[in-house]
Amino acid sequence: MRPYPQLAIQLALLSLYCLLTTVRESNGTFVPGRCLCPKTQPRIRGQLKELLVVPESASCSNVTVIVTLKRNDATVCLDPGAPMAKQLIRCWNRAHKLGRDVKVCLRRRRVKGGRRQQPQQRRRGQKKNPPLAPNS
Repeated sequence: MRPYPQLAIQLALLSLYCLLTTVRESNGTFVPGRCLCPKTQPRIRGQLKELLVVPESASCSNVTVIVTLKRNDATVCLDPGAPMAKQLIRCWNRAHKLGRDVKVCLRRRRVKGGRRQQPQQRRRGQKKNPPLAPNS
């Protein structure tokens, strides 16, 4: 049996073409379980050092929110449906749209006393501002 070098080259090129086509087509296909953050937290405490928001991609169907804490440089993944993460995503998108630095998103406003003050409830029948008594 006589070897055919031209046939071997054609077969190699056809195999390479099939391989490259398969790889190219698989990049756009969703593969479950390839997200950067398998576990997320609804909120975190402490000052933030860095923020990274990764939009949905072919490898992950969720928006990924990753923050780095200042105190111990730990990276934490936030749940994109939680209020804190939604606020960070909105700020991230706004900063990129306006061409600003994302560091502005890391500063959180503190309320005096560490907690939000609850409005005092009025008693039934009590007016908002009682009228001033006329001076005699």
